[in-house]
Amino acid sequence: LFFLFSFFFSFFHFFPFSLSSFFFLFFFPFLSLLFLFFFFLFFSFFSFFLFFSSFFSFPFFSSFFFFLLLSFFFSSLSFSFSFFFFFFFLSLSFPLFLFFFLFS
Repeated sequence: LFFLFSFFFSFFHFFPFSLSSFFFLFFFPFLSLLFLFFFFLFFSFFSFFLFFSSFFSFPFFSSFFFFLLLSFFFSSLSFSFSFFFFFFFLSLSFPLFLFFFLFS
C-alpha cells in the first residue's frame, strides 16, 4: 500500500522524482525489512538453541518443559520485535518521504 500510494502520488501529480524522495521511498522500507529479518533470525536461533539444549540436560523432563516454554516465549518475542521495527521504520519513512518529496 505504501509503494502504491507513493507511486501514484509521484507520477500522477507530475512532480520531479528527486533523489531524496527515491532514497526515502526505498531505503527505509528496505531497512525495516532488514531489521525484521535480523530480529527474527536472532530470536528464532536463540529459541531453537534453548529447545535443543534441553535434550542434553540431566533432569530431562523438568528442564524439557521449561526450555520448551522458554523457546515459545522467545519465538513469540521475535515476531513482536521484528514487526515492531518493521512498522516503526515504515511509519518513519512515510512522513519523511512526503516531506522531502513535497519540498525538494
